[in-house]
Amino acid sequence: MDLPTRFDQNEIFVIVAFIISYIIVLLLPKRFPLAITILIMVFASIVARLSDHLISGTLIDLYDVMDTGKYELFDLFVYLLYPPFCYLFIYVYDKCKPTGLSIVLFIIACSIIGMLFEGLCVLFDVFQYKGWKLYYSFSFYLFIQSSTLVFFVYICKIVNLERKKHVPK
Repeated sequence: MDLPTRFDQNEIFVIVAFIISYIIVLLLPKRFPLAITILIMVFASIVARLSDHLISGTLIDLYDVMDTGKYELFDLFVYLLYPPFCYLFIYVYDKCKPTGLSIVLFIIACSIIGMLFEGLCVLFDVFQYKGWKLYYSFSFYLFIQSSTLVFFVYICKIVNLERKKHVPK
């Protein structure tokens, strides 16, 4: 894994965002069992890496992450930024418990917030677009956040089923 070609604003931005996002997650009251928290965070990392590989890889190559098109050390930190944001998304969803149309509005609002953060990342050269436009990301966020909610509801059902199996009668 290569080191950055130069240490500048994008590495500083990633470090600051990394520290702040993980501090926020650690300071929040515990809401989920550790297994669910780990699954949420692993899911976020995998989805982020796969999505970026599909649209920024060598085949399509619509943008670069960090300084080059090659995988470098700070790319890892960028992919580790997704889990706390995903956790916060699920945390707020679980706390507010939106239903019906409010779920759709929640996903749309979070997709807009995701685009705003991505725009900030572009401003600090974390992403360099090569044919990609920020507004393209909106549909990706809608799909990924909807998928994340489906995944969360599914793992919660599994955990609840397992708990019911072990409850003495």
